[in-house]
Amino acid sequence: MPPLLSPNPGRTGQTTKMHRSILALILLATLELLSSGVAHAQIEKERVFLLVAQRGMMDPTFSQTVVLAVRPDDGGPIGVILNRPSTVELRSLYPDRPEAANRRDPIFLGGPVEPSALLFAFRSDRKPPKGLFVANDIYISGYSEVFAEILKHPENASQQRFFTGFAGWASGQLENEIAQEGWYVLQFDARAVFDMNPLTMYEEMLQRATVPRIEATRGFRSADYSLR
Repeated sequence: MPPLLSPNPGRTGQTTKMHRSILALILLATLELLSSGVAHAQIEKERVFLLVAQRGMMDPTFSQTVVLAVRPDDGGPIGVILNRPSTVELRSLYPDRPEAANRRDPIFLGGPVEPSALLFAFRSDRKPPKGLFVANDIYISGYSEVFAEILKHPENASQQRFFTGFAGWASGQLENEIAQEGWYVLQFDARAVFDMNPLTMYEEMLQRATVPRIEATRGFRSADYSLR
């Protein structure tokens, strides 16, 4: 029976080089996958991070959403949906407040918990008397005295976001949803809170979350192609 590989030295050398190239591509793709998994595992332990719903998210409340999530000192994670603006403006919620008369800020649908409650994310050089610290100079609050204070600074409107309702998870619940591939987890990016277009945010963040996987898949495809 003839050998499977030709004993011709030239052919053998060429085949060896091809195999090395294939192995290099496979190793690169594997390292990308492993590093991506380690990064995600580390991020899941962070105090503040972003959640990006996977395409297969079954819960319509969170389908195609980007969520700012924070782990408070006690209890499970809480967060607000960053890319669900409504047509309601802040001024229409408080018609009797002169300081809100010119505030055309859109109200975002922050989540299914306490949907009638108003929460707000904002930047402040000073720690507010009541509020949840997010990162750097960013806070979330729902207290009337803090609301009154930020309304005094309409010049900072671009660094303020208003939400009705929020998202919340019991201890271990979010970790389970992530394990079931409901969410991608990304490092916190303040631009997602104040600067990014909420109408295009999901696709941009989804691309950011999946690009390493796409590159790894391309690596395997390249190896596959070389075998032909």
